[in-house]
Amino acid sequence: MLNWLQRFFSPRPAAYRPVTPPQPRRIVMTAACVSALRPALAPETARGHEGIVYLLGQTDGLTSIALSVFRPIARTTRGSFHVDTAAMRQVVEAANAHGLQVVGQLHTHPGEAFHSDGDVAGALIRFGGFVSVVLPEYGKHLPDFAGAAIYMFSGVERRWIDLAATDVSVLPERLP
Repeated sequence: MLNWLQRFFSPRPAAYRPVTPPQPRRIVMTAACVSALRPALAPETARGHEGIVYLLGQTDGLTSIALSVFRPIARTTRGSFHVDTAAMRQVVEAANAHGLQVVGQLHTHPGEAFHSDGDVAGALIRFGGFVSVVLPEYGKHLPDFAGAAIYMFSGVERRWIDLAATDVSVLPERLP
């Protein structure tokens, strides 16, 4: 009994756990994907409405690769958009038909780009690596992402993480 009490009350070495630095998160978009954004958003931009497209590709939760753009049927206004269940089903079916995932959404705002409360609530697809990009001024600066608000959902932390424009790279059609 005495041995047990001595062991119980004697100081123990501190237990350390290895700390791993956070993994960098990245978005890679093909040049063709970026080129498709402006025409896909053009009808809403011309009307002065928010536009929405979905990005199709693959993700491992830390790096999301966008290969194509899907423009859903959506109700849009000057300051909002809504994609109903049937339209969302078409997005998912198109991705599945090509062996892809819906890896993100990209939408526009009339002025400054940020994740509004409505954007957070409306982003119903949430899994590790899912990307949400908000473009300012209805995307008029495309293909430039200057002023964009860029987020990636962390599956581990269950929250949106801010990314910088430098975390987005555009893969040219041909590499040297």
